Amino acid sequence: MDIVFERGSSDLPKGHALLYFKSSLSPEEVWATYVVILPISVDVSKYVPPFLMNQVGELGPKDLSAFAFPPAPEQLESYAVLESISEKRDDDVLFAGTFNPSDVASALMSINEAVQQYAELYGQQVASLGLPSDDEDDVPVGVGVNEVLYGLMSEGDRLEELAKMVGKLRFAVEGSDAGQVREAEEDIGLIASHFPENHNISRLVSAVKADDQRSAELADLYLRRCYFLVHEEYSKLADVESRLSELEDVRPAE
Repeated sequence: MDIVFERGSSDLPKGHALLYFKSSLSPEEVWATYVVILPISVDVSKYVPPFLMNQVGELGPKDLSAFAFPPAPEQLESYAVLESISEKRDDDVLFAGTFNPSDVASALMSINEAVQQYAELYGQQVASLGLPSDDEDDVPVGVGVNEVLYGLMSEGDRLEELAKMVGKLRFAVEGSDAGQVREAEEDIGLIASHFPENHNISRLVSAVKADDQRSAELADLYLRRCYFLVHEEYSKLADVESRLSELEDVRPAE
């Protein structure tokens, strides 16, 4: 099986693609998954609990450098929907032939083969352009995997991720760790681009970095405000907005 580029080019793969099949039982049906090539390799053993190590002990550090999710294709409403998604996200579109939707095992094998082909093409591009590999200390090239994953997350999931990052930033500020503060800010800046501007995430960051009692309350309120906006709890949002106004009108003593 050879993948066919219907959007993008095999000479310059982007590293993220919609991979689709047509049903052998109903040719108008479109089934798809999403392929990601990580810009860095992953040592799985670092993230696996000890009691599971025997099950993943054979995996090497590059075994998760390219993957498809979901692992089996899911049906889309139409090919037009797939085209629309790919245009908005600037994804490659790969056609992998036909498959029988009831034969999941065969679909998994076809996806695995397609991912390997796409990863090889991406690797050839990196090598031909003389771009830094994941063994070098330079900033990795290509699409950032977090950027892709944030785009796939629901608003609720992104909110949970933001809360974790804020906790990381607060910990770094309290520990006066400038490197960790910078890293946490960069992470928050990346995920912030997936929220509307009215979430005021930049103000949330500034409040966390101020590291005083008033600013700590402000940071908590800004984060709660994001939750209420996402979940459309406007009655609670009004109370938060009122308290924010009170605190913002009170400037810390010089």
